[in-house]
Amino acid sequence: MQGVVYSGVMALRCTTAIVRNVPNVFVEALRLDGSQAVVLEKAKKQLTNYIETLERCGVRVVTLPTDERLPDCPFVEDVAVVIGARALVTRPGHPSRREEVGVMREALKSLQKAPQIYEMEDPEACMDGGDVLFTGREIFVGQSKRTNEKGVQCLAKTFPEFSVTSFPVRDTLHLKSLATMCGEDMIAVGGDQEAMETLNRMKSQAKFKYEYVQLDNNAAANVLLVNGNVFVKPGDEIGHNNYDILKKRVKGRVIDVPFSEFYKVDGCLTCCSVLINQEAVSG
Repeated sequence: MQGVVYSGVMALRCTTAIVRNVPNVFVEALRLDGSQAVVLEKAKKQLTNYIETLERCGVRVVTLPTDERLPDCPFVEDVAVVIGARALVTRPGHPSRREEVGVMREALKSLQKAPQIYEMEDPEACMDGGDVLFTGREIFVGQSKRTNEKGVQCLAKTFPEFSVTSFPVRDTLHLKSLATMCGEDMIAVGGDQEAMETLNRMKSQAKFKYEYVQLDNNAAANVLLVNGNVFVKPGDEIGHNNYDILKKRVKGRVIDVPFSEFYKVDGCLTCCSVLINQEAVSG
């Protein structure tokens, strides 16, 4: 299967998103801090709004059925990395999440224009997609508790046309909990020490030049770029100062997407969809 290799803004374009509904056991999802209880019905409403917002941005949404055995299953980003005409099905770093992979693999195969699917063949390799930041020009990867060096090697083998640079992520769940794309060649970065260390590493090791939007907390830095639109959490979730900075600096249309219940279980706006550009797939 041959595909078109895009770079820059065209590489970040998406036509299709895969999402997964919220199970009732979502209240038991993995989290670093268990002090805040998830309000289940609110979480379901927030995901419904998220899906509707994707559709308003011209994205066809494929919604997978929920699974009451898998509390973390709405976080589909972690089980597949799709760039252009290829998809890497991951081996998530936490063993409890590995049963989420099969449904994603079948969903990718069933697309009308399906990407070529690659597997993590090394049994010692693991990766969460939340650690993979594709800029449209190169790939940054967080080596976290969920992603190891062999996982990074597998990613680089799958997407050889893009430079792959890895950074340590020690105290945060994923790289994209610290930094995300908020526009073409523009990266939003959080405000704690680890985020600042990541920012400095990006500036010194990136192969291309980017504009950085610095925010004072990590929750604000996780945004979702969708065809020139930027999903951000509202000011009452990320602080009105951070919200105002994003509104001022981001060049695309900023769309408020409440996501408080997902953040309670370390979920981010990027976590709940796998974005695919089927225009990059031919055949």
